Amino acid sequence: MNVEPTHQTPWDWRAAMQFISGGTGAGLLLFTALASLNEPAWLLRAGLLALAFVGLGLFFVWLKLGRRLRPLYVFLNPRTSWMSREALFSIGVMIFGLAGILLSSIPMTLVAAACGLGYLYSQARILKEARGIPAWRESWIVPLMVLTGLIEGVSLLVLIAAFFGGVDAWLTVALLLLTGGRWYAWNQYHQNLVAPGAAPVRTVESLQETHRIMVPLGHVAPLVTLVAALLIPSTALIFGFIAGITALSGGWVLKFNLMTRAAYNQGFALAHTPARTPGYGGGGVKPGWTPPITRTADTKSKVPGELVHAFKSGELD
Repeated sequence: MNVEPTHQTPWDWRAAMQFISGGTGAGLLLFTALASLNEPAWLLRAGLLALAFVGLGLFFVWLKLGRRLRPLYVFLNPRTSWMSREALFSIGVMIFGLAGILLSSIPMTLVAAACGLGYLYSQARILKEARGIPAWRESWIVPLMVLTGLIEGVSLLVLIAAFFGGVDAWLTVALLLLTGGRWYAWNQYHQNLVAPGAAPVRTVESLQETHRIMVPLGHVAPLVTLVAALLIPSTALIFGFIAGITALSGGWVLKFNLMTRAAYNQGFALAHTPARTPGYGGGGVKPGWTPPITRTADTKSKVPGELVHAFKSGELD
């Protein structure tokens, strides 16, 4: 039996695509509803696309299940299950969203957007309640995932607006504020998990790689271009387009890496290292959670627990 943390396998790229598509659709639906308050044409320009993204996310849920009727069971326990709540919110998104778009009803679209927020929050809580995955159970995962979904939605709406020839200033400001908020949430999340003993070594390595991508792509590039778009209105279209692309891409990279690369489980640990010879027992050992022990001349000074870990990993002969 492998006692070190191993990568979880039940949730693979299909689960990542569900979080990506569903979060993007929920965020886009919210900002489409807000934009339609001043210009109802946005219901047709972006509303159907938002519902398509949510539907695509639900399709990936169905795709990763072995038995095709199993999704029906998810509706049975909304009292305690965030998956059940997510499923119920998705129904509200589809019913009220379609009704709002087909009837050109802004109130119904706003109700659908509220259901979309519940759907997005449920996604974040699903990860938070996965107690066996250190990268998911961190408390900052909830605001990080919610902000990322909102950024994906407003970024996509900015791209659609650029296609139609104009990006409203309020969209630029909204994306700017949300991106700044996500940067703060990401820094808190990242710092908490890279602290010594907070997560398995492989999780930390994966998060460090994601950090090197997220800072320039998902934070710096959107913020710089958004500020430029606000300061130089004549460049709002091109800079808004660049900001939308980079912010959207950063969110998708973040979610995909969290689901498929950083999701190592807890592994096993010993609170006290046993020994046959009295007096030679050591402290606790937690394989896969500390940096590898290198062979030095001071090996004898290491505590017994560290020596056991070193011998098991093959670093000491």
